[in-house]
Amino acid sequence: MRLVTFAIGDGRERVGSLRSDGAIEELEARDMLDWLAGTGRQAAGATHRRTDARLLAPIPSPPSVRDFYAYEGHVRAGFQRRGAPQIPDAWYEAPVFYFSNPAAVFGPGEAVRRPPSCQMLDFELEIAAVIGLDEQIAGFALLNDWSARDIQRREMTVGLGPAKGKDFATSLGPWLVTPDELPFDGERLELEATAAVNGRAVAGASAKPMHFSWPQLVTQAARNTRLRPGDVLGSGTLTGGSLLDIGTLDGRWIEPGDEVVLAAPGLGELRTPVLG
Repeated sequence: MRLVTFAIGDGRERVGSLRSDGAIEELEARDMLDWLAGTGRQAAGATHRRTDARLLAPIPSPPSVRDFYAYEGHVRAGFQRRGAPQIPDAWYEAPVFYFSNPAAVFGPGEAVRRPPSCQMLDFELEIAAVIGLDEQIAGFALLNDWSARDIQRREMTVGLGPAKGKDFATSLGPWLVTPDELPFDGERLELEATAAVNGRAVAGASAKPMHFSWPQLVTQAARNTRLRPGDVLGSGTLTGGSLLDIGTLDGRWIEPGDEVVLAAPGLGELRTPVLG
């Protein structure tokens, strides 16, 4: 099942199931948080053409956003950029994450603004799991964890963070896909994802080689607390899924006027224009 949050002429937020013919069957849920909690999953009796709907982030206002760091190749690239000799032993002991900003979630096609003090804007090709009933994964979506690398690099010398280098934008969407619709073995997704800038393919990465599995990420997120329907868990950047991994675009980072598109089979395309 592919689930969308959408708006039509009246602007009201609605929840729907995206059919194979492209039409959206509206559901009774007031919002995606209700659907994830098991409420309003019945059809509301209305069907909308995709061309008449504006897709929003599947969960426009999640209760929380935790972003993990589960791909060893990306972790190694970051430590090498910082001149560190090796990945800390603690990384291998348990999956680590930071809390991102649930108030700065952007949907498909929604423009993201580069922070005024940033000159090193980067995309991050990730997959998000969204929590549903019984603290289990209800679905997956593409996630772009935008990073102001210059701001992030300086603020993390203090020993905390990332903070303002990350919390200005997280793009999510275009839809939420239930696990049964994807090549998911209960541990890892087996699919290839890509990133393109201004129509130019710049990155390709496999989702499978996570050092920690999705159940391990869920268990770590829930340890000593509880997960709520709508909580978002980011995988961390797939190996090779950012400019930090692969190098800049002919000497430059992402700039205003660029358009970044993340894509993966089944998960669709997450298209984001960048503003200054």
